Amino acid sequence: MKNTILFIAATLIAFTAMAQTSAPNIPGTYVETVLDAATLNSLSHDFSIDRVKRNADNTFDVRIWLSYKDIDQFQALNIPYQTMSASKAQIQMAQNYEQMTANWNRYPTYSTYLAMMDTFQTRYPQLCKIDTILATTPANHSILVAHISNNLNDNEGKPSILYTSTIHGDEVTGYYMMLRLIDYLLSNYGTNSYATELVNTIDIWICPLHNPDGTYYSSNNQINTWPYSIRANMHGEDLNRSFPEVSIPAKPSYEPEVEAMINFTSAHNFTLAANLHGGAEVFNYPWDTWTSYQHSHADADWWYLMGRQFADTCHKSTSHYMTEEDNGVTEGGDWYVITGSFQDWHNFYVGTRHVTIEVSEDKILSNNRLSTYWGYIYRSFLNFMAEAKHGIHGTVTDSLTGEPLQALIYIANHDLDHSYVETALPYGDYHRPIKAGQYAVTYSAEGYLPKTIITQINDGEQLIQNVQLSRSVGIDYYDSHVKIYPNPAWDVINIDFSGSESLQSITLYDLQGRMIETRFIESLQQTTLDVSTLPAGSYILEITINGQKVIRKIQVK
Repeated sequence: MKNTILFIAATLIAFTAMAQTSAPNIPGTYVETVLDAATLNSLSHDFSIDRVKRNADNTFDVRIWLSYKDIDQFQALNIPYQTMSASKAQIQMAQNYEQMTANWNRYPTYSTYLAMMDTFQTRYPQLCKIDTILATTPANHSILVAHISNNLNDNEGKPSILYTSTIHGDEVTGYYMMLRLIDYLLSNYGTNSYATELVNTIDIWICPLHNPDGTYYSSNNQINTWPYSIRANMHGEDLNRSFPEVSIPAKPSYEPEVEAMINFTSAHNFTLAANLHGGAEVFNYPWDTWTSYQHSHADADWWYLMGRQFADTCHKSTSHYMTEEDNGVTEGGDWYVITGSFQDWHNFYVGTRHVTIEVSEDKILSNNRLSTYWGYIYRSFLNFMAEAKHGIHGTVTDSLTGEPLQALIYIANHDLDHSYVETALPYGDYHRPIKAGQYAVTYSAEGYLPKTIITQINDGEQLIQNVQLSRSVGIDYYDSHVKIYPNPAWDVINIDFSGSESLQSITLYDLQGRMIETRFIESLQQTTLDVSTLPAGSYILEITINGQKVIRKIQVK
């Protein structure tokens, strides 16, 4: 095994692998080592894997981030290493909006960041509004999001996309890129046809900085490697390992930045989402929790197509960028397994198609490289946004009144793990990206007879399929596996599986993944669930039938 390189980001602190001395109390330590696949995935459950590069012999060069709480545990593994200080990028900070946007070759101070966000909405009041995801972080920063649309007060039933960046505070290339993307869309509106079309046809949300406490750790006026910026938040937690884990009972509480993002994303019906990282150059699609061999995403073929198009567009600018793993594309767990990621939570619990994009091998690019990397990737950002318009789209309405319905759109023998989509009110619109093929699409709503339509869709195509449902009496909610009624419910929900198999278990979660109740059932085709004591809102019901999981969203009034 090669020597492990321990990056200790403050001063050189020498301690040997065999020594079981007390760990230095520092906010973050980077460890590099060489591991086989089994050891890599084993360590990923206990430590925060930070970067992985595959070698020709199927070993991996691995970098692990350790909080001060993890160092003793890592030392106990007796992995040899040597220490060295982390190198600093050549950084110049912009002191105001004009300095930042003059040549786009600097990073903003925190006050400049706030000024930029405010200037965007001041200069383009008809196109941009700045909303707050978290008003005050533990270190007294704010998490902001730019809402960009030609109609900020009404999304008009358009598909929507969310870009976020820098959930790891020292991965700031994406922070710069998202600020520049906001500026690009706004400043080119009305003159660039593609930018204008995107703003007119997609509801766009961009959060440039998810972890401001980590980015501006030691000063609001400087970012760089330690001691200026750190991976974790102010509490020393890796936020991209801190979201509710897939199918795991929830923690009693979450970090403020995580809780705020959960609340924000749960309140919006995003079609697509992407969060930007640094430390690699690859399009990382779900799942992070499982390898593709263990458990593929229902839309894995579509995801690979999206990744291939994203990376290949970058390759038109240079053949040396976005080339890791499968030439710039990987399923997350096939690269390395992690749990508690933002993308897995968003896909599993909310149903948004959410991806992780590693935008630069160096987490902090020197100033003279920023515009070059923007040139490599910005077309891919725009094209990924445009994908929100492809696939199956339309409205679901009452056949008699034309009233928009809260409906579920489910594809039999395809959807699983909440990969179905739902309509959004007040328009009853739905947006279902999917790979080319023929599908049996079922539309169902409370109090209405379901309707199944055989649909043929091509890649890169938008198919408008408006559906009218007829009212029914009795069963209020239906899919091909299980009947759940009434939904929404005030007191009791009935769960009825009328096939030959039997229900085996039901588990109820809130949208943060906290388990509320679980129940094992044998040889029973109908049961009830008391929801009378639950607060009004949305919940996730996980039903196991013959070892297969069916996951549905329910509403409690």
